[in-house]
Amino acid sequence: MLIGLDEYPLHQIVESFAGAATGDPSWNDGHYFGIADHDGRVCLTASLRLYPNNDVMDGFVCLRHEARQYNVRVSRRLRPEIERLQVGGLGMEITEPMRSVRLFLEENEQGIGLDLVCTSTTVPVRSPVETTRIDGRLVSERTTYEIVGSVRGRVRIGDREYELTDDGASFFRNHSWGMHPGRGGPRQYAAPGQSRRRVPGIREWVLFRADGHGGHFFNDPSGRRASGRGVLMHQDRLVDLEEVKTSPLFYPGDRRLSGGHVSLRDVEGNSFDYEVTDLGWVYCQGGGYFGGWDDGLGQGVFRGDDYAEGEIWDVSDPTTVVDSDGRSFEFDHDWAESFVRLSGPQGTGAAHYECVVIREAERWTS
Repeated sequence: MLIGLDEYPLHQIVESFAGAATGDPSWNDGHYFGIADHDGRVCLTASLRLYPNNDVMDGFVCLRHEARQYNVRVSRRLRPEIERLQVGGLGMEITEPMRSVRLFLEENEQGIGLDLVCTSTTVPVRSPVETTRIDGRLVSERTTYEIVGSVRGRVRIGDREYELTDDGASFFRNHSWGMHPGRGGPRQYAAPGQSRRRVPGIREWVLFRADGHGGHFFNDPSGRRASGRGVLMHQDRLVDLEEVKTSPLFYPGDRRLSGGHVSLRDVEGNSFDYEVTDLGWVYCQGGGYFGGWDDGLGQGVFRGDDYAEGEIWDVSDPTTVVDSDGRSFEFDHDWAESFVRLSGPQGTGAAHYECVVIREAERWTS
């Protein structure tokens, strides 16, 4: 199959842009957004992702407002409209690469909507390519880049509308592609891995924007290749961090981040200190992670030519979720995406602060 992108002399393999270099069903390519209003009125995660070997494009919006999480999950057949970055009412427009992206969400049963323009205020930073083999078997090979900036536009929840402004809201965007375990459907007939994927400890993946700069750092007790690295992101350059110190605080139950402190020092001798204040958290299951779709099969699975589902949760408690029928439950792990306000001598800002307490060793499942 030939598509419009094939007109450009940018091919890297002997396949059109409609195909991938591997047949692995977990191969995917897509964008992930975190967006936070600095006043704490709304925060959200969103994603659009292509699975060319499953002929699927899916996406989600998980929006937090007044201690409720509104989840919208959408999926469609990828081809022949492989270049159209829209699934149902959820879409994105790359208006200027690495500079400006529009994210929008139209009418849906959960009663939320978006029309936001994300404008980059720093250069992007690319993470190392990570290749993971377990007992000789290739299970993951992927790369990412991160970028941050300001947000302007409208967010609608029911009959209420909120205006976000460039000086009062931030976005945190991750673009990743490659083979990623846990996506593209379960591996029913593969032997489970014998090596540990994660070990106990606190995992921190942080992407932030402050006055005049941004930054990214990652700490993982499992010792991944990218762990322990950090960088400051300026408008025209990147500066490596040589020291990252964090002191996270948690709500009762030790699952959700309540605040804390971050201290950074770059290789040029500059120090940055930030107090961390909670703006709210978003549970990843609402976007389909960890088998979070209604059918339990996770992301990247074909569910029909045009499909949508979702729900609304009460997430006021730091450990317990209550669904629309009043049933209470807890997820069996601590994974969530926290948004925080940053304040310090270098000014104010916000961060997508993924802080996960890993309590027991986890093994590869596929």
